[in-house]
Amino acid sequence: MSNPELHQQKLLELAGFEIHGPFEDNLYRLTCIVGELLAAGRVSLMLLDVAPGDQGPRLKLAALYGELPEAAWKEEQAAGQGIAGEVLASGVCVRIANIAQSPWKELARYGEECGGFLACPVLLGGRPAGVLNISQPIARAGFSKTDLANAKLAALLIGRTIQVGRLDRMLDSRFAQMAFTLEGATDACTVISLTAHEPDKVAKMLARGFYREMRHCGFTPNQIIHAAGEIISELTGSLNRHKKRLGSE
Repeated sequence: MSNPELHQQKLLELAGFEIHGPFEDNLYRLTCIVGELLAAGRVSLMLLDVAPGDQGPRLKLAALYGELPEAAWKEEQAAGQGIAGEVLASGVCVRIANIAQSPWKELARYGEECGGFLACPVLLGGRPAGVLNISQPIARAGFSKTDLANAKLAALLIGRTIQVGRLDRMLDSRFAQMAFTLEGATDACTVISLTAHEPDKVAKMLARGFYREMRHCGFTPNQIIHAAGEIISELTGSLNRHKKRLGSE
């Protein structure tokens, strides 16, 4: 298959991608498609996550095609910090011919980085909420302007896929629908904005919806507190199993 045909096939895969199964598995599949599209040895997808305390949202590694040190999964970057943080803050893609011989070298997360590098913002709800990083071009020294154009389109399609996938799952949850209704957030624009950029507010809305629904059903405050403790226990167990599964992979 020639390069133009392969590019078209991979772009069509991204455009028609549908979320199935665990969300993290889908993100990994998306990075694999991008790696094949751009003939790159490594593709990483970073998304904004809530940081502890009042530090504000941080970029965290969400999916990886290729290899990075294990520590990369624990790192957090603020807007303006590192190459990904700069791209997130500016909302502008960058193409670097050779990161080891460029002004961006000091911002690279790992000193041994070299070769071509692409980074594009991932838009959710019309605003940057993640960064798609592409490096290690295969069988060539660097990435071309055409590669950058394909990377921009890939980042756009990934953002749309994540946004639609999240909304589909929110709308599929009767409890989430009830929580949004109770908070008066029923129009599509508000729901998109909240799920894309303020997931902590969504979590609080779900918690308030849980409390109101329990009270509506006649449960006492003590019973609700007991139920909340059971939920925390289940969440802890699920998170531990999730970490073990990621570790085994």
